[in-house]
Amino acid sequence: MQQLLNQLDKGHKYLQRLFLHLLLILLASGLVAAPVQAISLYQMPNVSAGEPTWIVDKSEVLSRINEGKLSSKLESLAQETGDEVRMVTIRRLDYGETAESFAQALFTKWYPTLEAQANQTLVLIDTLTNNTAIVTGEAVKQLMPDEIAN
Repeated sequence: MQQLLNQLDKGHKYLQRLFLHLLLILLASGLVAAPVQAISLYQMPNVSAGEPTWIVDKSEVLSRINEGKLSSKLESLAQETGDEVRMVTIRRLDYGETAESFAQALFTKWYPTLEAQANQTLVLIDTLTNNTAIVTGEAVKQLMPDEIAN
């Protein structure tokens, strides 16, 4: 009987240790997976010049009403001046990435040629750090030089 109780006690301790290890693995994977919530360039939608996408709200801070109002104002601006402004909100960037570097990379992804970039402006807002970045094409730089944009 004593042997049977010892065997059960060993099995119980084994199950406790196994459960503890599994719990630690789950906790560690949750901590490691936290940076996955950061936005990367490849998670952004593709937008090109002339496309009617004016707002990309990845941080989900704009109400539908405000997003609609902003979109209509930006569309009116594009029709009146020919200069297109895109606004992007994000919540978190990858480690080592800045709002400026992300905005520049996104601007290059969306408008790969100098001709496509000429009349474009990208306004990026990082809602976690409250940082902003503005990237402009060459034609827009005459109206808003980098000194003003940055």
